[in-house]
Amino acid sequence: MLWRCSWIKQRRKLINTLSFSSFHTHSSPKPNQTSQLSPPLTHDDVYSRLRASSPDLKTLTFFIRCAKQNNYFHDDRAFNHMVSVVERLTHQHKSIDGIIEGLILSGCAIKPRVLLLLLEIFWRGHVYDKAIEVYRGMSRFGYVPNTRAMNMMMDVLFKYDLVDRALEVLQGIRVRNFFSFDIALSHLCSKKDLVRVKMVLKMMIREGFYPNGERFGQVLGVFCRKGCVAAEGLQVVGMMICSGVSVSVNVWSMLVSGFFRSGEPGKAVELVNKMVRIGFSLNLVTYTSLIKGFMDSGMVGEALGVVSVVQSKGLAPDIVLCNAMIHMFTRLGRFDEARKVFLYSLKRGADRYTFATMLSSLCLSKDFDLGITIGTETELDLVMGNSLMNYLCKVGNATAALKVFRDMSNRDLALDCYTYTGFLAALCRGEAPRDAVNMYNEIVKRKSGVRLDARFHTVMIDSLVELGEYGAAIRLFNRCVLERREVDVVTYTVAIKGLVRGGRMEEACSLLEKMRGDGVMPNARTYRTVISGLCEEKDKDGLREVLRGCVEEGVELDPNTKFKVVSLLSRYPRDCSEFRSVFEKWRDNVDVYDSSYDDLSVSAG
Repeated sequence: MLWRCSWIKQRRKLINTLSFSSFHTHSSPKPNQTSQLSPPLTHDDVYSRLRASSPDLKTLTFFIRCAKQNNYFHDDRAFNHMVSVVERLTHQHKSIDGIIEGLILSGCAIKPRVLLLLLEIFWRGHVYDKAIEVYRGMSRFGYVPNTRAMNMMMDVLFKYDLVDRALEVLQGIRVRNFFSFDIALSHLCSKKDLVRVKMVLKMMIREGFYPNGERFGQVLGVFCRKGCVAAEGLQVVGMMICSGVSVSVNVWSMLVSGFFRSGEPGKAVELVNKMVRIGFSLNLVTYTSLIKGFMDSGMVGEALGVVSVVQSKGLAPDIVLCNAMIHMFTRLGRFDEARKVFLYSLKRGADRYTFATMLSSLCLSKDFDLGITIGTETELDLVMGNSLMNYLCKVGNATAALKVFRDMSNRDLALDCYTYTGFLAALCRGEAPRDAVNMYNEIVKRKSGVRLDARFHTVMIDSLVELGEYGAAIRLFNRCVLERREVDVVTYTVAIKGLVRGGRMEEACSLLEKMRGDGVMPNARTYRTVISGLCEEKDKDGLREVLRGCVEEGVELDPNTKFKVVSLLSRYPRDCSEFRSVFEKWRDNVDVYDSSYDDLSVSAG
């Protein structure tokens, strides 16, 4: 295309020269005519006039008049300035129709170009409801939206998550261009919609367009994340090569990750070996993909081998690789090594995700001695704030956790269910259960667009149980069930724990039966909680009843609970003959009394 562009420039220069010479030769203007010739518009002059112009309707009229000039197109500065102008006009005239009436009264003819400019101003300013209003108004004036208008409307619909309607707009564009497909692919890749990505990509290629390098990378990322490497991923790489897009080492690294996700670590290793053979130098992205892939595949030795290679080559791990290594060492229980990597990452400019990763590691290790984390100046985001509140609650510093919550609220972050869960846990840890219950009720009542999952309700109930507020905990659980709030097996187990600790064993057994009736199957922790309580009460009849359900469902109990059951029921051989075979099996597995199972506390996670 370069030769074409250069020829166009030469042709324009030639035409301008001929026009200039003929202008002077054949039609020398009179002095008064010369003074009427206006200089060409420049972006700086137009922007200065827009800023100095008032009122707003006059400014919009001038903006439209400039856009009608031949070979003049407004730059980003002008559009950005006009966003606030039209927002004020919308507020003043109450609707788009009011603005258009004002333009007509000021002598501006309403043509398609005017509506297209208004649409683009609102689109650029993310005022999408007004953009839709302008788009719909085009038909009232008898205008058919062109490709650019439909591209903008499709982008708006995608941002409103109206995917089907956005694709209807794409299908309805009579003359689709590259940007039509690029907008659709960008949004569908962000939504990881594999089926529709393939559909739009086929349409795009069929109409003679190919994605650019950035979009190809997004498409390949979707295929690799979905584990469709051998079928679709390699075809995408083939298209990249055929269309002249450079295939970098990062592209091959995505394929490596894709093979791991699809459960084919052998092919991933084979691809890495091919990369080395054809001359690619493996970078940190490839090594990170290998470490994650080997860990997810349970190939710990291979993952540690890759870490050794990175160290032997003297490569300085970047933040992404540091995060992968922290995850790896945490999963292996090697918390000291995770801490060393974290302290190294601080010198590399650790980001918020790295802090959140390390905080999760500390919570798992139960080693909370890391003062540098709490004193960090790293700006809070949602993930970092949630992790920090969880960490501080585990440490027992409820005051600091509440301070983090206030800080997150003041930053206008989009607080989610985990944020509110951490806030309520902090209130309870700070021994303010009444305030926690009041806030819980307020959050549930407000329904501020946050999906409150089972964990949210469970943590509140469990916190009350841990504070000894058994009555309040059970009342709250009953309300959740009655009002059909989201609960799961952990919620039921926590409520049963509260009944057991409150000495209400009959209600605990009844709730266990109700749990099955509600379609929630008890797990080993649920049975352990009930059975331990019955053993404490020495209620052999109740124990036999619960034990039958446990055996029928094939739930395996922990060694300590087995020991308690055998110790109690072995005193009544006549009544327990039905469990003889089970006891024989359990005796083989129970040799040592393990006191670590005495605690009935249930994790809400």
